[in-house]
Amino acid sequence: MSEAAATSRHWSEAYIGRPYIEGAFDCADLVALVLAERFARHWSPPPRARGVRGRDAQVGALATEYARPLAHGERATEGDGVLMRAAGRRRGLGHHIGLHVGIESDAWVLHCQRGVGTVLHPAASLAARGLEIQGLYRWL
Repeated sequence: MSEAAATSRHWSEAYIGRPYIEGAFDCADLVALVLAERFARHWSPPPRARGVRGRDAQVGALATEYARPLAHGERATEGDGVLMRAAGRRRGLGHHIGLHVGIESDAWVLHCQRGVGTVLHPAASLAARGLEIQGLYRWL
């Protein structure tokens, strides 16, 4: 299934194309918005840490404060958190959060990236986009 075909039949289409706005709307803000609008879960991301390294450390450190990692073999459901990290040479930095989306039994990730905005990608294609999944999380 193509990315365009997937988005034309799914609730996630309403979020695709929302811009990334430095200091105002990023991956955590997208997660909070979708959780509130689609899953009636009210989560507020913590105040943004200063600088890229500060924000990166914050995302990694707070992962288990707001959600629990899925156990081995536990299946992700729509809206579960997807913790990602920059792949390859950049992997020392780059925590990133998105949401699990299931379309026709395939795993997709809805996320908002700097320079790209809000997109929906097949989970299997993230490595080609410079991201690797660090874990799947169920919100507390």
